[in-house]
Amino acid sequence: MTTTDSRGSAFESAISAATRPVNGQLPRPWMTDLTDPHGARVLIVGRNPARGYDATTLDHARHLDALFNRNGQSCRALYDELAGEPSPTRRNIDMLRTLLSDAGVDHVLETNVICYSSPMSSDLAKPEHVGGREAGTAIFRLLLDHIRPRVLMAHGAGTISDVAAIIGASLKPARSAPGEPAHVEFSGMTLISLPSLAPPAWNRWQGWAREHLWSAAEMAAVALGKRPGDV
Repeated sequence: MTTTDSRGSAFESAISAATRPVNGQLPRPWMTDLTDPHGARVLIVGRNPARGYDATTLDHARHLDALFNRNGQSCRALYDELAGEPSPTRRNIDMLRTLLSDAGVDHVLETNVICYSSPMSSDLAKPEHVGGREAGTAIFRLLLDHIRPRVLMAHGAGTISDVAAIIGASLKPARSAPGEPAHVEFSGMTLISLPSLAPPAWNRWQGWAREHLWSAAEMAAVALGKRPGDV
């Protein structure tokens, strides 16, 4: 019989192998406060991170410790150290995380459909990023295979399209005006489509973003069998 510990060990081994340097950077598979990311129930998914971790200055073992929030390391502390001022996208994701927490939703892991960094998604086509898209997408597939979340929140049109292709589901496009967040049920998951949390697309809907994200947080709570606000 496969135990929880053995599954977790296999997961960490797979993550260790998948986060070896690619084009001089250490891929960033997630941001979370969980010490057991394998136990995440909610994934917040963007396109790809803008800020990379330089493999020449960050030790891989320390990177892994930070990913698993252990040995005095943490995902967020390492990000703050290496990236400096949080990006606008990071601040918007932080807002969504706060709203999820307020709705009683925990066990959250933030990731990207391409877990490989470039300043813009379009930069992935440049020679210096050869193989990055493939390596980053492989990490996202690995996460889905191991974690099997109950809720997946995809933000941004490109992300929604990529997630749909990877899991073989027809995700609804995100709303372009206030209203209930677009969502579908697929293979035991609630798939919620959100407008982009990254500028400049964010600028077009920021006026109604907080209310919309709160509705998405409530939807996630219901999908997890909670009453919004339960702790």
